[in-house]
Amino acid sequence: MDDAYGPLLFEDDLSPEQRAKLQERLDDDPALADGWAHWRQVRVRLRERLQTHLPDRRLLVLYALDRAGRGDLLTPEEAEVLEAARDDIAEAIDAVPSLRRVVARVQNEQADFETVWAQHHEEIRAVRGEAGRRSRPDRGERPPRRPEAPHGATSEHQWAWRLTVAALLLGAAALAVLYGPQGAERTTVTVESGEQRRVEFEDGSTVRLAGVSTLSYTPGMSTAEKRRVTLARGQAYFDVAAQDDAPFVVTTPAARTEVLGTQFGVAAGNDTTEVVLVDGRVRLGPGESDEAEPVVLAPGERSMVRTGEAPTSPAPVDLSAALDWTGLFVFRATPVSTIAERLREHYGVSISVAPALAEEPVTGTFRQDRSVEQVLNTIARTLGADVRKEAQGYRLEPAS
Repeated sequence: MDDAYGPLLFEDDLSPEQRAKLQERLDDDPALADGWAHWRQVRVRLRERLQTHLPDRRLLVLYALDRAGRGDLLTPEEAEVLEAARDDIAEAIDAVPSLRRVVARVQNEQADFETVWAQHHEEIRAVRGEAGRRSRPDRGERPPRRPEAPHGATSEHQWAWRLTVAALLLGAAALAVLYGPQGAERTTVTVESGEQRRVEFEDGSTVRLAGVSTLSYTPGMSTAEKRRVTLARGQAYFDVAAQDDAPFVVTTPAARTEVLGTQFGVAAGNDTTEVVLVDGRVRLGPGESDEAEPVVLAPGERSMVRTGEAPTSPAPVDLSAALDWTGLFVFRATPVSTIAERLREHYGVSISVAPALAEEPVTGTFRQDRSVEQVLNTIARTLGADVRKEAQGYRLEPAS
């Protein structure tokens, strides 16, 4: 059976080829893509929940060791911290039941260490005994002896345990990557000439890159500090998930664009940045080192920034023409007659519109790689109209 959801749940384990195949599937199946976006948002919320209940995950390791009967091997400082946080840890485990599996995992690793340690000392004793028998001195001779360490094997075991606890703490750090926001490593996506690529962030926002483009970001994308991306060059079409307390910031060599939830296109060169707004509101300003005042764009407007200069005044623009590089048809309250003209130019077929529908406004975004019939049928459903096939092309008319 073809499992559509397995690759989504285990995305981190996919090879580059599998990721490319998965992306094709998401592009071809809007319902699956929407479900995946929802799952990513849920996962972000789960990570935030864990961060709220147990911000210091190292406490979980100390708790697991203590529950396994090894509390005497913790330092006095660790024991004191653990005791003070014991109630908080219990509440965190009740709130996030999956933490019990983390505790069990740490305890299993601790038990494995004890087994290996015991085997190690058995081998050492056997080797020392054999060596002693081979080098037994003649009668009357006394071999030289070193004074025994005050704590003997106990201090050696304590020292080894400190290394073990340190290793388990490193394991907790790895678990933090699984349960908490990603680290500070930047991810860079590069698209070559003639290519397009869609990238989805963990907050549910997406970007469609058109070559030649380079975008970098910090995985996580769930907080105000991390909803920041850098478009070093090229063209990018953003669809940003709204978060009132976390602006989404796009930095280019020449400008800085800040939004709360919107759709917009950005074209970045070495010293210029152009922004075209489809929906929502964006604030476009110069780079961090420039002091010129930013401008606020309304839907259907365009502005441009040159290095060292203030942004141009927002001006109306034909969205579909200005964002043609996205591989999308972008319409906002666009009359059907205008849409028909745009589709005629792209597909090279005749498309006529009944007078009763000609001025009806339509807002929507359609992939240009879909067939003309698919696009027209979607528009017709929006209008409650019909698409009629004609000898020379198609006609949109009111439903009969």
